[in-house]
Amino acid sequence: MNEIQKYLLQIEKRLQENWNKFSSEVPVHFITAYHMGWVDENFQALSEFKGGKRLRPLFCVLINQSLGGDLDSALDIASSLEFLHNFSLVHDDIQDRDEKRHGRWTVWKIWGEAQAINVGDLLFNMTFQVLSKLNPHLLAKALPTITETIRELIEGQYLDLLFEKKKEVSLREYLIMIEKKTAKLFSTSFYLGAYSATYKEEISKIFQEIGKDFGLFFQIADDAMGIWGDPNKTGKNAFNDLLRRKKTYPVLYLYSEASDKERMILEEIWMRERLSERDILYLIDLLDKKRVKEATFNTAEKYFNKSYNKLMSFKDLYNITLVKDLFENYYKLIFSLQRS
Repeated sequence: MNEIQKYLLQIEKRLQENWNKFSSEVPVHFITAYHMGWVDENFQALSEFKGGKRLRPLFCVLINQSLGGDLDSALDIASSLEFLHNFSLVHDDIQDRDEKRHGRWTVWKIWGEAQAINVGDLLFNMTFQVLSKLNPHLLAKALPTITETIRELIEGQYLDLLFEKKKEVSLREYLIMIEKKTAKLFSTSFYLGAYSATYKEEISKIFQEIGKDFGLFFQIADDAMGIWGDPNKTGKNAFNDLLRRKKTYPVLYLYSEASDKERMILEEIWMRERLSERDILYLIDLLDKKRVKEATFNTAEKYFNKSYNKLMSFKDLYNITLVKDLFENYYKLIFSLQRS
């Protein structure tokens, strides 16, 4: 087991400790445990974890430790951020009608939309329950930072839903949306990881920028996986984003490069209630013709390099080896998930 995996285990342990501390016997808490990946739908403990990557809390903890911080505080901040992230996922699944997450039925699909809203709200509550454990100085910094993050998450989700109905969306508008919906939580994780170690605003703000650029890379790379990812590796249906007519980075880039005639055909396809196999084949062919895959990965790589280079500026000041390794491991993972 490497050092990163050891920290992941500590994060998972603290998440479960906090869940136990702030839960009761009311079954809604057990549904929350199901969503977090700890139990099955009958609330029996799983032998194998079925949750997410815990990437945001992991960055928070690794940055804290790289800068010489207190692990106990970092684990609670990381728990708070992960509960917040999962609150957004439960509600997003309802709004996006997603039936599967991590290869399992989503909460709303099993227990209904109304109870899923309660589960999301409970995770939201746990965000603040855990925050209340922090020392007064850290709480004074974390509380306004996280409440601002929540506002931006909601704004980002609003824009994402709005763009589904909007006829024209520019790449600039899209980048603003994902900066709020995805990159903001990464930037907050990086920022609070640094601040909980140094209590220095200047250094923490630089890590906030590193997190923002990593978050933009993360989302654009995820958009690419929605079209060119291997379903056997990603756990997502082939061409899922196209079938759902989602306005992701590749689709919007395709619009920007299409001729007037091609754009008219694209708009006709996007207005249909359900896409046919012929529609998908047309889209795949046009994406290939316009070299959209190359452009998408180039953009993702641009944000990754921007983030990575800022991180490496700290290599002579701190031992950032584990954070660097996580950057590089995730970068390699993304490119390993493509169809062969």
